[in-house]
Amino acid sequence: MLLTELKGSYDCIVSLGSSCEPAAHMRRRGLRTFSSPLDWVVSLSLTDVIRLLGNRFAGYMELYNMGVIEGYATFVDNESVTPLRSYFVKDHYYNVISVHDFPVREDGAWSADYPAFKEKIMMRSQRLIQQMASSRHALFIRWGGTYEEALHLQTVLGTLTGGGFHILVVNGVDGLESVVDNGWNLPRICSLGIPNRAGDNDTWDFLLEGISLG
Repeated sequence: MLLTELKGSYDCIVSLGSSCEPAAHMRRRGLRTFSSPLDWVVSLSLTDVIRLLGNRFAGYMELYNMGVIEGYATFVDNESVTPLRSYFVKDHYYNVISVHDFPVREDGAWSADYPAFKEKIMMRSQRLIQQMASSRHALFIRWGGTYEEALHLQTVLGTLTGGGFHILVVNGVDGLESVVDNGWNLPRICSLGIPNRAGDNDTWDFLLEGISLG
């Protein structure tokens, strides 16, 4: 489907990663009513996200599957940025990385913050499943994915949503200066190539203009 066909009102708009970028622009444009368990993490593999959705988040971010990996970000407390650094902590089962949830401690004991994190993730996961099940017209936005993955995603979302839905898949392309349609010609899925720039408000304003919650 074309981007113009995607425009309209939805009762549920959800970011499916792969980074904070979609959720941040949705929030900036007033299109976000709740935090998704995929909003503030890095989920580079859409195949793993589809597996996670298909499992209804069972086993997501379990302590025995998690460990610190190389890299640091900024600790975010209740969606408020702080001056603290945070560890990169990876769920090795689903290949999803928490980048904002575990503040760097002098003793290095990142797991001390795990119980509160796990409670938050469980709440967000349950709420998302409930929101999808009760939605009449939902929009899912994913940064990064192939044609085959998008078809698989559509199948899995069909088992989770209570009504109709559309999917917007965007792929960042180095050197691209404007938005281009990828020509997938799928009735529920809009696939676009966009400039590969983080924090690109102009491009995301173009994508989200004409999309509303209602």
